[in-house]
Amino acid sequence: MDTRDKSEIRKNRQRLLAELRKLAEWKNNDVVKLAFLSGEDAEQVDGLDLSGVVELKRNANGTFEAKFVDKVRVLSMLRELLEERRDGELESFLDGLCQRPEGDEE
Repeated sequence: MDTRDKSEIRKNRQRLLAELRKLAEWKNNDVVKLAFLSGEDAEQVDGLDLSGVVELKRNANGTFEAKFVDKVRVLSMLRELLEERRDGELESFLDGLCQRPEGDEE
């Protein structure tokens, strides 16, 4: 494998790690907004972050169903990829996930 191939593999791996991080930190706030949008507000859909959504369904009776990415699986995949590197990035990432935003109380 030449240097160019290794470089491409590294770039692809970095992109994968970035996407997994994004999914691990994703919040479903925009899905709730989507559930309550009326037909007149449809243009707002383009601005919503639905990256963690696997399936959306609005039934004939008006109910709204959403299925989300399995965050446990995402974290497992992320752990496996970061453990291969053994550079401490996994620990710092997990520490960041566990920190509460300022003002949050138990």
